[in-house]
Amino acid sequence: MSIMATGTAVMRQRTRDDGASLRLSRSRMLAGSVAAVLLASCGWWLFRVDTMHGAPLGPDRLLADEGKIEAPAVMEAHGRAALRDRPVDGPAYRVLGLSAAARGDGERAIQLYRIAVRRDPRDWKARAFLMDEAFRRGGVDEGVTHLDAILRVAPDLAEPLLHALAAELGDSRLRRSVVDIVAADPPWASRLMEALRDSSVDPTVAVAFIEDLSTRRTLAPLEHSILIDVLSRAGRAGDARLAWLATLGPRERALAGNVFDGGFEERTPITGEFAWSWDAGPGTDVSLEQGNAASGQQALRIDFNGRAVTLRAPSQRLALAPGRYVLSSAFDDRTDASQPFALIVGCASGGDLARLELTRQARSSWTQVSASFEVPSECTQQRIWLVLRSRSMAGAQVTGTLHLDDVGIRNSLQ
Repeated sequence: MSIMATGTAVMRQRTRDDGASLRLSRSRMLAGSVAAVLLASCGWWLFRVDTMHGAPLGPDRLLADEGKIEAPAVMEAHGRAALRDRPVDGPAYRVLGLSAAARGDGERAIQLYRIAVRRDPRDWKARAFLMDEAFRRGGVDEGVTHLDAILRVAPDLAEPLLHALAAELGDSRLRRSVVDIVAADPPWASRLMEALRDSSVDPTVAVAFIEDLSTRRTLAPLEHSILIDVLSRAGRAGDARLAWLATLGPRERALAGNVFDGGFEERTPITGEFAWSWDAGPGTDVSLEQGNAASGQQALRIDFNGRAVTLRAPSQRLALAPGRYVLSSAFDDRTDASQPFALIVGCASGGDLARLELTRQARSSWTQVSASFEVPSECTQQRIWLVLRSRSMAGAQVTGTLHLDDVGIRNSLQ
């Protein structure tokens, strides 16, 4: 069942449950399906009585019954009775509009709901009807304007509304209109971004939206982070890494080879999607040491305190294009590990591509090692990490210090 059909079916059920009726067009365009889903997601809200300020009295009592009355004539009588006491009452016009819609007079309902919004711009229930009507007839810009107003005055509705909206942003007209609003930083913009990050949203749709937004204004840090995430999910790891590098200063960007800062030269390690992760787990102490390096000014130092270790760091995300490469590193192993440490390059989807063992020499000193490997076309994202694979618990209990430097991946000419 299509998203539009699902939304229509749920709305019809809500209509029967609440004793009211809204007509939904079967010829709704793609953008119109947004409204069907949005209203279906929170349809019961359309007729909820707000009792937080006590029991309604007088005209408010009449209007509070709107969701409990099935007869259009009774709804209209209540709306007109409320207007006699309060001639400028917006919600009263909404009740009259609801009555007209229940009778099948869509044009009259639209007129009355527009009066309701003019009298009370914060009446999100009236705006929900007008949003649906605007999308139904192809008025995308008007529909998005009403959606913006609803999200501002009824933020509790944001989660269902924005998740439904995010799923429909593949429609270019709708996407352009929403970008126009989000470019002005409405209060719900960050919540839409989080909805775009959801795994249920097509990452190509999320990428298109954020890239369109980036042409209108500078992306906020959260927006940039989500762009990197959805680019990766869309299989565009190279573009994701470029987007991450664009967030760094010139000095940090100079450290970017196929491995970022493989020489561990950054004095204050930065964090981020394609930077080193330093969480090596219990039993280790990771630091940067100056003055003792295979080259440059610094090297990575890992101290082991005798506890059993499950080492999977330092680690880093990679964005290697398909092809042949050479993985290399310098190390100085002064530990009592029974098995050699190793650098692993593996596909993010699973499976190792390279294993570079850091086998100790006869004397303790800096040692250079390298190994060739190939990245297949189906492996669009990779990771590199340091491991110690021991055969027993006793073998995982390590003391001493391991230094690591000059971790690099270069294209192979062979």
